[in-house]
Amino acid sequence: MRVRLNLMPWREQRRAKTLRRFQRALVLSLILALVGVLLLDQAARARLARQAEVVARHQAELARLEGGLLQLERLREARQAAQAQYAALTTLRARQALLPGLLLSLEQAMPEGAQLTEVDWQDNRLQLAGLAASAAVVARLMRDLQHSGVVQEVELVHLRYQQTGDEFLLAARLAPGAS
Repeated sequence: MRVRLNLMPWREQRRAKTLRRFQRALVLSLILALVGVLLLDQAARARLARQAEVVARHQAELARLEGGLLQLERLREARQAAQAQYAALTTLRARQALLPGLLLSLEQAMPEGAQLTEVDWQDNRLQLAGLAASAAVVARLMRDLQHSGVVQEVELVHLRYQQTGDEFLLAARLAPGAS
């Protein structure tokens, strides 16, 4: 008697069991992978949010500092304007002190037969316009002005004959000690 054993159902059961085990492991692996991806995504979003907060704080600080820089620039401009005004006032005071001496020197240098009609003083340039009895009187005035020490480089700009006398225009530079 021969017993015949059919191992086919046993093998099929074992194969089905192995397949179910593999399917469970695959599903479990997919679930774990999905959870891992979700966790990584959440961590990345949290990090991005923290970075956005840091950037926002830095931008707010930068805006505050720029406001301070603008205020500093306005103060710097106001300081420069005040310094310019101070320099202008100092120059005016120096000129104010110089004016009596200049006028006295002009009076002493004026020869007889000459009269001034206009005196213009800008920076360190002086222009004198007037009438003289003759060109010789104008030449003497130029020589006396040069010797006064208050002006330098006296030039005759023009000399025109008029019926009332010779009209002249002189230009000179104020001496360094005078301005």
